[in-house]
Amino acid sequence: MEDLEALAAHQHVIARLIPLLEAIRSVAEIAWRRADQGYRPLIRYSAALRTALEQIIAALEPEARQALLESWTDGRPIGLLFVASERGLCGAFNDQLVAHGLQQLRTLAATGATIRLLCLGSRGRRLLEAAGHPLLYHQPLPSLSVPTYLDIENIALDLLDFVEQGAFGRLMVVSNAPVRRFQFEVSIRTLLPPDITVPGRPQQRLQVKPAGDAPGLTTHLLTEYLLVELYRAVRESVISEQLARIQAMRLAGENAHKLFDELTLEYHLAQSHAVTNALLEIIAGYEATAHR
Repeated sequence: MEDLEALAAHQHVIARLIPLLEAIRSVAEIAWRRADQGYRPLIRYSAALRTALEQIIAALEPEARQALLESWTDGRPIGLLFVASERGLCGAFNDQLVAHGLQQLRTLAATGATIRLLCLGSRGRRLLEAAGHPLLYHQPLPSLSVPTYLDIENIALDLLDFVEQGAFGRLMVVSNAPVRRFQFEVSIRTLLPPDITVPGRPQQRLQVKPAGDAPGLTTHLLTEYLLVELYRAVRESVISEQLARIQAMRLAGENAHKLFDELTLEYHLAQSHAVTNALLEIIAGYEATAHR
């Protein structure tokens, strides 16, 4: 009887868990659609900004251009920024991210570079600190909504302050990014200096009038480039996080249904055995009485 009660209780828990898993999956699907809606315009704006930045850098005098592109590689440390999640229930989303980032850390450290770690998202911060890696900077992300442009702008300004203070020169970002429908993978990109190709002899030289505005315009475009690329990395991370959560909840739901069916079968077998044993006891008692 105790085994039957234990099986029934376990079965009841699984039955109540299944709707919860399905609800989390539904919420993740809604969040994924919302995050994906604003992604395509962001990609177009990023491409237009990259073109403008390439043109303005190509318009600089060779000495100024060389000094600008080398200003981030003057022996200062390298900033390695992790874009993780604020919430869990998304499978190995954060573990794989941190594993790839730490592998990149070891690769850079082998060259003699000094690395400064930064992190967005509480889950990534906990994993890095648990692994014994102190953080120069960390910020939580909105847990129930897509981060806004203003949220990322404040973070980008903090990063630029670190650059101006000499805390690091180059800045690399480790984030998850969608690659195919319902699939994503870890991406490592360089945000500073901008990963752009400037032709040695541009076919059409951009004219900045007055010419003295070229440095200021370049600084403005570099700041906007950092903000947009950082926002793109965070947006891609949010899309990937929801995809990971959808997949995790789908697998958990399938396992829960399978376990429920197994428990149901086990309960019926146990119930049949209990009935059979009860009948055997009755028959044995009747035979003993008749014999006496």
